[in-house]
Amino acid sequence: MKKRKAGDFMQANHPTGEWQYLPQASVTAERQYVGIKYTIVALLIGVATVVQITWLDLSPWWMWIAAAVVGLLFILQFVYIPPIRKKYFKFRVDEEFLIVESGIFILHHVVTPLVKVQIIDTSSGPILRRHELMNMNVRTASGEIDLHGLEVTQAKKLRQQIERIAKLEEQEEETL
Repeated sequence: MKKRKAGDFMQANHPTGEWQYLPQASVTAERQYVGIKYTIVALLIGVATVVQITWLDLSPWWMWIAAAVVGLLFILQFVYIPPIRKKYFKFRVDEEFLIVESGIFILHHVVTPLVKVQIIDTSSGPILRRHELMNMNVRTASGEIDLHGLEVTQAKKLRQQIERIAKLEEQEEETL
């Protein structure tokens, strides 16, 4: 008997779209964002330590614990999380659905009918623009799907494809 992987059951139902993964630039952009965020946190911990020592005459023993926890979180979010997200986050679009799979221990499988899409929101901050990346948020009446770190061309194609399918459905409803 052939061993099946997670997600194989969807390939039989929707064979038209190929799985798309996040680009390598999304890993770099996420690491830059995490670096900036944790630099600010480290500066705040440093300022709090200096204030404790100089003005409050308190022992900063608990700051070492806070710094160790922040350091461990930084290493986890900077070194390990971005490549894991790139490897285990995938999506595809066919004629009817946007399908997103993610997760390692807890697998998330989201299938969204494209005719139910109400809003497609794209955004790109300074770090994402530097790497020519974009975030996309696809909303329906019942929920939303976030696609972070897509290449600009990939995001534009995806947006046009969803808009085209939603528009076709709208035109069919008007003719009835």
